[in-house]
Amino acid sequence: MIIIARDETELSSAPAGTRLRGCNILKSGQDPEALPDNEYPDWLWELLDDEAQKRKLDADPEKKARKEWRKKNREKIKQGNFLKSMR
Repeated sequence: MIIIARDETELSSAPAGTRLRGCNILKSGQDPEALPDNEYPDWLWELLDDEAQKRKLDADPEKKARKEWRKKNREKIKQGNFLKSMR
């Protein structure tokens, strides 16, 4: 497993203490407040980082092959649907 240290100058989009409107899922609950960046897990910062996701995928060839297979299958289905619509 590759662990990549997060750059400490990186800031989240919501400063600590900001009320995150619309994130409440309970009827009687309140919207949560944003935490300081250092209180979130490191993996959270890698979710939208394409390079980190690519490195993670390259480390697991089985998962990479499955993802490529799914992509090819999706394209094949789209092509088949397009050809059927031409009839």
